[in-house]
Amino acid sequence: MITAFNTMFKNEEKLLGEVLKIWKEYPIDLFIFYDDNSTDNSINVISEHLNEFRYIIINDKLINFNEGYQRQRMIEVSRQMDVDIVFSLDCDELLSANIISDWNKFLGVYETTDMLLYWYNSVGSLTKHRNDPQYVNNYRSFVLPLKYCGDLNKDEHKYHTPRTPYVNLPKTYTSEYGVIHLQSINKKFYAIKQLWYKHYEFVNYGHSVEEINHRYDNVVNNFNFNEVVTPYNIVEGITFNIDIFDELEKEKGYYDFIRHNYNEELITFGKEYLLWV
Repeated sequence: MITAFNTMFKNEEKLLGEVLKIWKEYPIDLFIFYDDNSTDNSINVISEHLNEFRYIIINDKLINFNEGYQRQRMIEVSRQMDVDIVFSLDCDELLSANIISDWNKFLGVYETTDMLLYWYNSVGSLTKHRNDPQYVNNYRSFVLPLKYCGDLNKDEHKYHTPRTPYVNLPKTYTSEYGVIHLQSINKKFYAIKQLWYKHYEFVNYGHSVEEINHRYDNVVNNFNFNEVVTPYNIVEGITFNIDIFDELEKEKGYYDFIRHNYNEELITFGKEYLLWV
């Protein structure tokens, strides 16, 4: 059974440098990346961690970001490479430790079942995760048995698109295995990134303040994360340097973008991190 990671990135040099230390030890056969016109050292970082036979980088030189198209392209290349199982992960995500230790058993489930995994959103460290209303039952499709998959919606006018296509198998849900999401592990980074998203959509997509606040405020939940202890077998043996998120925020320019495009009506959380306000 051939397995692949499908991952999109744009200027993720620092984050890739950390996650690839972990990913490269997974029993994954092939890493398929979609490069959304990076201008940093991301491609070289990938080559430093993975030998030339373990990765493919796609870049169709699109002018505008199109998530559905880019994710579908990675699926198409996966099919061309005779991949059986695709893991659709972002650069700030890790597989739970017990997926790796139970590898063959885990993959075998997808012969008959579409098993959606719990999304462990880490808070403060890998040992705790969010358990607030938006996340308490947050199961997602991360694993694609390609022979049972359809295609993603390619409507290029949609900004929010599904991460994975429909899988034509009976569904089941589990927290026994999961994907570890690192985005909120650093509260300051999480706040500033979410405020950047809000300002970016207001400036570049013309979405209304009301629409943006409704969508993001429900998810951020004013940082009331109700965090709980993450099961040991989910994070056993995993180490990650969370300090890189402080560097990442500066590199991405999130803070400066908010300052230059400041809209007070969008600041419904995280004001304490905006030092000029």
